[in-house]
Amino acid sequence: VEEEKEEEEEETKKRKNPSSDGEEVEEDLYEKHKKLNEQKKSKKKKRKGIAILPEDPTVMEEGEDKRGITYKIMKNKGLTPHRTKEQRNPRVKHRKKFEKALKKRRSQIPDARKQEGAYGGEKSGIKSGLTKGTVLK
Repeated sequence: VEEEKEEEEEETKKRKNPSSDGEEVEEDLYEKHKKLNEQKKSKKKKRKGIAILPEDPTVMEEGEDKRGITYKIMKNKGLTPHRTKEQRNPRVKHRKKFEKALKKRRSQIPDARKQEGAYGGEKSGIKSGLTKGTVLK
C-alpha cells in the first residue's frame, strides 16, 4: 500500500514539474496508456471466453494440440448480401420508405386544399343526378 502511494506521489511530481525532456514524460504517458488498453482488452477477452491469437491462428507450432479460431469462423456470417449505407441505418431506411409511400399516395389521392376566403360554392358545380349516400332500410 505504501509503495502505491509513493508511486502516485512520484507521478504527481512528474506532472507538476515536468523535466527538461518533455518528450520522456509524453513517452511515459503513452506507454502507460498502451498498457492500460492492453489490460482492458485482455480482461474483455477473458470475460467473453474467446482466445483470439494475434498472429495467424491456422499455423500450428510444435507441441500444440488445437489451433485457435479465425475471425471469419468466430463471426459465422456465411453468405451475406451487400447492403447499401441506407439499409445499414434503420432510421434512414424507414424514413426513405415513408417518403416513397407518401409519393405513391399523393399520386392516387389529391391533397386537401385549404380554403381561401369565404365559401364560394362548389368549383365543379352541383350534379343533380349524383348521389353518394347509402340507403337506410
